[in-house]
Parts: sequence; structure tokens; C-alpha cells
Amino acid sequence: MPTAGWDVIVVGGGNAALCAALSAKETAKRVLVLERAPMEEAGGNSRFTAGLLRIVYNGAEDLGQLIELSREEIERTDFGTYTAEQFLDDMARVTEYRCDPDLTEILARQSFPTALWLRKKGVRFTAAWGRQAF
Repeated sequence: MPTAGWDVIVVGGGNAALCAALSAKETAKRVLVLERAPMEEAGGNSRFTAGLLRIVYNGAEDLGQLIELSREEIERTDFGTYTAEQFLDDMARVTEYRCDPDLTEILARQSFPTALWLRKKGVRFTAAWGRQAF
């Protein structure tokens, strides 16, 4: 495949690659995403998480900036909060303390702003009603 004419070529079709493509599109006119997997297997690691993302949030008001929630859904659901400290503790636990502390701190602190950025780029989020396994 000729690469002439593309400003940026992103290899992969998972969450990280698609974020890179969206970011590149802010300054580049022509962005190409290449995914080796067949359509039914596309999505990188995101395919195995059913698209679920772990983000820091402070209740339904924060989540309402990302997903459309009816008044009834807000009233009947306890979304709780998920603090940066909880995020960091979970990352340490699931990685058996093998995650880089500085990078994990950035991941936790930037998770909600990144989700907002994705939403502004047209990515649609929905609540994972009853599907949480972590």
C-alpha cells in the first residue's frame, strides 16, 4: 500500500491506537488507521474488555458529562465515586505492584479529562449496567 498522501499512519485498531488517530487528526489532514485483525475480531485489547474503561469520577454529575442519563436512571442508581486513590490502589493490586508509579499516577489523574476529550470527539459512552466484573 503506498503511504504517499497520508500525514499520519496509525497501526492498530484498539483504544490506544484510535486515541492516537483522533489526536493526530487535530493537526493532520489525512490520518490512516491500519488494523490487521478481521472486522469481527478488531478492537485490540478493548475487544476483551467489552469496551469498558476505568476512569476516576465523582458521582452521577461527572458521568452525566459522558453518558446520557435520564432523571430516573440517576435516581435509581448508586453510581458512587471512583477516586484517583482507589484507581491507584486497584492498579497496584492487580499488577502486584509492578506498575510504574509515575505513569500510573498520570493514567489515574488524566482518565476523566481523557474520557471528556473522547466524548467531545464523538465517542459515545454508556453505563455498563450490571456488567462490571472487577
